[in-house]
Amino acid sequence: TAAVAASAIPTLASALNRSQPMGDRTIRVALVGCGGRGRGAASQALATAGSVELVAMADAFSDQLEDAHKAISNAVPDRVNVPEENRFVGFDAYAKAMACDVDLVILATPPGFRPMHFEHAVSLGKHVFMEKPVAVDGPGIRTVLAAAQVARDKDLKVGVGLQRHHSAKYKETVSRIQDGAIGDVVLLRSYWNSGGVWTRPRREGQTEME
Repeated sequence: TAAVAASAIPTLASALNRSQPMGDRTIRVALVGCGGRGRGAASQALATAGSVELVAMADAFSDQLEDAHKAISNAVPDRVNVPEENRFVGFDAYAKAMACDVDLVILATPPGFRPMHFEHAVSLGKHVFMEKPVAVDGPGIRTVLAAAQVARDKDLKVGVGLQRHHSAKYKETVSRIQDGAIGDVVLLRSYWNSGGVWTRPRREGQTEME
């Protein structure tokens, strides 16, 4: 699933090139949120066709950022160019990363921050790939919807890591059902089987912030 989760990024990069041709210019990317999903999304974005480069990073924790920088550099060594001055730490790090000369912002922090980060990226005219969920409450959802309308008005490209929406198997299945392959659908039940949501027990010495 992780390999598919950021499949919207190639689509987003392709749409960006089609709608706003950049010639030989490299698509410059900022990563906001350097956890596991952020590292994966950035690595997948940089592995797409065309000229793409990671130039800025932001996270609440410096060790998380540096670990991510090493991991992404190992995965796609020729597409990471994040000097020390473009590595930002703290709750305002997202704004500093977005203020750099970047075209596309990847949002992969915990989702409570997503509406604020998305709204800010759109206000700066940045294209956005953001992980799901896009918010955790009603006010957050309304902020995202309002920012999405602004993005449409500005002709900005926005992608969300809803992997099922980009999975060829799911899309083909839905298409066949809509074309009547199993007749008229009169009842639908959906189940999701999983091992539960993971937890990370508190370690000795951790602060409330951590």
